[in-house]
Amino acid sequence: MRNLQEIFSNREISLLIWIGILILFLLAQKATRNSWANVVRLLFGKYFIGIYLTLGVYLYGIFSLLKLLNFWTSADIKDSIFWLFSVAFVLVFSVNKAKDSNYFKAIIIDTMKMIVVLEFVINFFTFGLVSELILLPLLIFIVLLQAVAELDLKNAQVARLLTNLTAIFGFGLLFFSIYKMAIGYSDFFKLGTLHSFILPILLTVLLLPYLYCLSLYSIYESYFIRLDFMTVRKEKVKAVKWCIRKRAHLNINRLNRIIERFDKRVFYDETNLKEYVKLISKRERVSG
Repeated sequence: MRNLQEIFSNREISLLIWIGILILFLLAQKATRNSWANVVRLLFGKYFIGIYLTLGVYLYGIFSLLKLLNFWTSADIKDSIFWLFSVAFVLVFSVNKAKDSNYFKAIIIDTMKMIVVLEFVINFFTFGLVSELILLPLLIFIVLLQAVAELDLKNAQVARLLTNLTAIFGFGLLFFSIYKMAIGYSDFFKLGTLHSFILPILLTVLLLPYLYCLSLYSIYESYFIRLDFMTVRKEKVKAVKWCIRKRAHLNINRLNRIIERFDKRVFYDETNLKEYVKLISKRERVSG
């Protein structure tokens, strides 16, 4: 255990233990085993395998570059793995939320917000393993109850109470961390600490080009499938796809404007497809 605690913090060990318990519990339930099997098959289907492979190659390039610049070493593997599962995969699987380029700007802003600093300070100082094993599920349980309570206005009072409990818990951790930082500031303000703080932010920023390309590919693929079902005039569909690719290219905002404004009537009249796609892709609103 001592060797394990040299690698992971008590909070990280506690999280891994509870994740392991949760997985074993779910696998033990006969009713959920089939559902989990379907989820696993979906996550390892052809589409997601493609994502994993391209993401792996992209991240290999990022880590190789950072290693070349002496900013990443084998000592950063643990932090990188936690970033991969807590940030990277979450962003990859929610990339369908990207309706325009502002989504990617928001990722940077959210990463840079003061909450990152607060979470970092809170996570830098941890309690004993037993305390972490008790506090972690308790906090998660309160947060889940709060989320459920907020779904129904009848539970507004309960939701407020749980919100207050979460806030009290959070401020308690924050004040404890500030106190620990004040009496051990020399441990906090050292180069390794600063590096651990910057690394996940840097990795998130460097991941943005991949997320942008993945989002662009996903939008093109899903919309082009929709176009195939809009008409039986396959030559017209092929021409429209060519015009959209030519006009939108790598511009996700322009592509979404085309999708939003496209009218399938152009498949059945003599509209100049190239000029039409150009018109509906412009920033100003198109009337009529």
